[in-house]
Amino acid sequence: MKTGFTAVLVLFCLSAVYGQEVVFLHHSTGYWLYDQGNVSDWINDYNLTNQTNYQITERFYPDTPYPWANYPYDYWNLWINDECDNSDPDIECLDKLSQDYDVIIFKHCFPGAQVLADEGNPSISSSTKSLENYKLQYRALRSLMDSYPDNKFIVWTLVPLHRLDTNAGNAARARDFVDWVKTTWLAEDGLSHPNIYLFDFFGYAAESNSNPENGQVNCLKYEYEKSHTDQDSHPNELANQTIGPIFAEFIVNTIESSSSSVELFTSELSIYPNPSDGKLIIDIDNEAGEFTLEIISVTGSVELQNNIYMSGEPMPLDFDDYASGIYFIRLYNDENLFEGKLSLD
Repeated sequence: MKTGFTAVLVLFCLSAVYGQEVVFLHHSTGYWLYDQGNVSDWINDYNLTNQTNYQITERFYPDTPYPWANYPYDYWNLWINDECDNSDPDIECLDKLSQDYDVIIFKHCFPGAQVLADEGNPSISSSTKSLENYKLQYRALRSLMDSYPDNKFIVWTLVPLHRLDTNAGNAARARDFVDWVKTTWLAEDGLSHPNIYLFDFFGYAAESNSNPENGQVNCLKYEYEKSHTDQDSHPNELANQTIGPIFAEFIVNTIESSSSSVELFTSELSIYPNPSDGKLIIDIDNEAGEFTLEIISVTGSVELQNNIYMSGEPMPLDFDDYASGIYFIRLYNDENLFEGKLSLD
């Protein structure tokens, strides 16, 4: 009886993700990546190959009558401070967007990476681009997205600036904010935020080498500059063609992740010690059998997927090769799903 019910539930969930509406809110950087990166074509090809029906809409947002700004302050101001207007698609509120779309993607334009030094007086209602203000605004946005559990959100990390359009201090602070978003933002309150996914655009587009042959650390990669003598921070066509397909695949993976095909049988996965230095034990309450093990990073990427056999006894896992941060561990088969969150020192 349980097998039949599981099969029906699987079919229900497959139909639930078959048709998904996605909206991508952006300004110029997002548009060029969407266009030159052939994001829509990639998803359409995926639909044809996999018999899915994922529809993506891109939109310049916010737009007139709101100022041409889409930084952490602006999303807070629009969606939390009630400066939005559901009668105008250029400044719609999140409640309207959440009704029309299953997946909502938003990003900040490259001036958002011009992160200024903190003044020691953080204010959630300040438009000053500083770490202290950004963090307050992101925490509020995190709580807002939590209140829409039936929607999925993809948040881009910052777009790095051209090395001629910033300075070392601001660029380093941009990296600091990205690192905070990736490692702390979704973990600091000890709660689960399973509907928030991070697309690490900064990680793909920014120079990480502290002493590169060309370019400058924490700035737009030299090979992604439109001009090496002009300070235009829009990533070039090579960047868009390189990152566009990665973004498209990330959207599809987000739609299809955390399938609820076994959601009704979910239990907590026991993980200890937690936090861990890399050596840990997982325990699933004496359940035995074949399981799929998934290790998922805080950005939503699947770091590992293996089939394993659980004997009913606690099982050791080795995380020595993984970077410090937050990971989600999923262990599932046709009848059960065990989930847990690991903090790796």
